Amino acid sequence: MSGAIEALIRQAEAFRAHGSPGEARASYAAAADLSRAAADPLREAHALRHVSDLDRAAGDVGDALAVAERAVSLYRTQGSDALGLANALRLKALALVALGHAEAARPVWAEAADRYAAIGVTPGATECRAHPDA
Repeated sequence: MSGAIEALIRQAEAFRAHGSPGEARASYAAAADLSRAAADPLREAHALRHVSDLDRAAGDVGDALAVAERAVSLYRTQGSDALGLANALRLKALALVALGHAEAARPVWAEAADRYAAIGVTPGATECRAHPDA
């Protein structure tokens, strides 16, 4: 099943690169569903992160937040993808801000920045700390 999941992710990346966000979202969502069925939480979290980003870009911010929270939960449970968790936290913070919950976003920005810094991703840490709502 991992081959099918990877194929869906590659397809989603291609759709996104060619300016087809709706098709990209559908492929990422299918990859997340297949990953869940295959009990592959890290691939599910990866796909969900992209679904969240695409939902936010499309203006579906409530959905983006829910999906980002699911991705964060999966990454925390697995504990083995520090970059994935930092990225998911960043998306959660962005969704919170877009929903007008800047105060709730502050600790999420801080955690994301700390996690990026801990793994040496200085641009990520800098972005999170510099965000106006951080």
